[in-house]
Amino acid sequence: MTADAPFRPFALKRPCGGCPFRSDRTPFLDRDRGREIADSLHADASFHCYKTISYEAEGGTGEVTPDSKHCAGALITMEREGFANQMMRIGERLGFNNPADLAMDAPVHDSLDAWVATHDR
Repeated sequence: MTADAPFRPFALKRPCGGCPFRSDRTPFLDRDRGREIADSLHADASFHCYKTISYEAEGGTGEVTPDSKHCAGALITMEREGFANQMMRIGERLGFNNPADLAMDAPVHDSLDAWVATHDR
């Protein structure tokens, strides 16, 4: 994040084309990874859009940076489920996250469990 850039961790409102939460794409994660992500979200972790994390670290693992954004597909799926994790609630209280701004008509699943069930590899 640069000094003149606003803090916008919830700026994404629609899932990107490669979002793993999309229901109109063939699932590409294995079930264990899907369950790991869903469980971490239910345990109040964040899931950031892969396009907004840095892959410059040695080993190519993605690292969250101050410019990283929360995954809109994950946020919409949790909103449809009626679940807001701690980061979502904090973002709402601080005015960074307004669920009404999310594209709720986006092609994602209606719950994290339904999403995990599609990952059968």
